[in-house]
Amino acid sequence: MKKQTKQQKRLIKRRLLSSYTSTLISISLVLFLLSLVGLLLFNQHKVTNHIKENVGFTIFLKKDIKQVDMHKLRKRIDAMDIVKSSEFVSQEEASMRLAETLGKEYVDLAENHPVPPSIEVRFFAEYATAESFSEIENMMKDNAMVDTIHYDRMQVAKLNANIRKISMLLLGFSFLLLIISVVLINNTIRLSIYSKRFIINTMQLVGATRNYIRSPFLLHGAFNGFYSGTIALAMLAGLLYFLQNEIKEITNYLDFELLGVLFLSVILIGIFLSLVATFFAVNKFLNINKDDLYI
Repeated sequence: MKKQTKQQKRLIKRRLLSSYTSTLISISLVLFLLSLVGLLLFNQHKVTNHIKENVGFTIFLKKDIKQVDMHKLRKRIDAMDIVKSSEFVSQEEASMRLAETLGKEYVDLAENHPVPPSIEVRFFAEYATAESFSEIENMMKDNAMVDTIHYDRMQVAKLNANIRKISMLLLGFSFLLLIISVVLINNTIRLSIYSKRFIINTMQLVGATRNYIRSPFLLHGAFNGFYSGTIALAMLAGLLYFLQNEIKEITNYLDFELLGVLFLSVILIGIFLSLVATFFAVNKFLNINKDDLYI
């Protein structure tokens, strides 16, 4: 009889451990997915800024102007509030770039320096709009040193429109994933509490108050949320480490201050959702009819 009791106890412990482990893994995976979307949202601004600041325009200069005048013009452009950077490209350098793009044979057939000197301009992200490009174009086109100004008007307009669309889609997807996460975590915890419904009923029968019954479940739920959040962040950190080894430039797109906020947010969200789901799940079995315990 004693041997049978020990086997039953071991079986119960295994089942409880299996239930606890599956709950922890399920919540961790949900929080991991949530942290991935959070990573995209938190670093979206930096990524879009990087893209915008790499879209610029080229001011082609006349070939007969002096080097001093070219540098004066560049300094004047750099002094503008909307300009982040500019680069002077000499005839020789422009020819080399053309040779790399089109092939040296093509350049050899042309003149010694087929491309005029130029200044490549990049705006700050908030000014990388069609209006800013038109403004500086109007300012420069009457300059005696400027030959032509080149930029892709359609690309600039489409870039800003596409970024807005992607931002809205990402926000919508994040909201949808948050709802799914809440439902999944709630169902996982309800199943976990369901396996302990007889314990809750027994505590009620011996006169335990509702708060007394709820307290250990809520504490257990808070720890569950904390451990699940920690596991999710460990998975996220592992993924970022892997990506950093594979794509060295990825660190340029990460805002580490916001990354710290994200890590803290995942832990707090895990604890909060687990607490809320546990509270309602326990309440359900506190209010359940005795006959329904066997359903």
